[in-house]
Amino acid sequence: MEPTLLYHITDYRNLPSILDNGGLAAHSRVSGNKISYTDIAHHSIQSRRSKISVSAAPRGMLHDYVPFYFSPRSPMLYAIHRKNVEGFSGTQDDIIYLVTSTDVIKDGGKDFVFTDGHAIMLWTEFYNELSHLDKIDWEVMDSIYWNDTDQDPDRTRRRQAEFLVHKFENRDKTNILFLGGEDIDLF
Repeated sequence: MEPTLLYHITDYRNLPSILDNGGLAAHSRVSGNKISYTDIAHHSIQSRRSKISVSAAPRGMLHDYVPFYFSPRSPMLYAIHRKNVEGFSGTQDDIIYLVTSTDVIKDGGKDFVFTDGHAIMLWTEFYNELSHLDKIDWEVMDSIYWNDTDQDPDRTRRRQAEFLVHKFENRDKTNILFLGGEDIDLF
């Protein structure tokens, strides 16, 4: 079975800080340690995430986890492309992917949970065993278009399913994939 790839997006200007600090750190660690970074997130959503409890072990708050997506073309990247992210003036050209896999996370002994949709949504479920990856809507993940439809008004939430690594993801186990510039435009 092929490993399930995981994608974290960030501004390229964050790469030196990520490397200097040994890898990706959870939002709570970044803010607690005053790590410098360029924020690409919706501030209103981050405020909500800071208050969301994770219902599967190892528990904690969403901000105690490093978020990854199951698909590279996320609604968040689309929002950046459309310049619809309050507080971020950059473009898709400024975004890089940090890529790992579920196998690397598990084999590295990292605690994790994952969701079947956007983690802040009330009806989203949390899981902590890879045997539950079948709860991810892989058809939506593999789709070019994932917008909500009259027949399925929940596609966008499911496309935003997250794999959440508790506290920290080591840079030695993450590949850096540069996307952006004039040569690559995902939208």
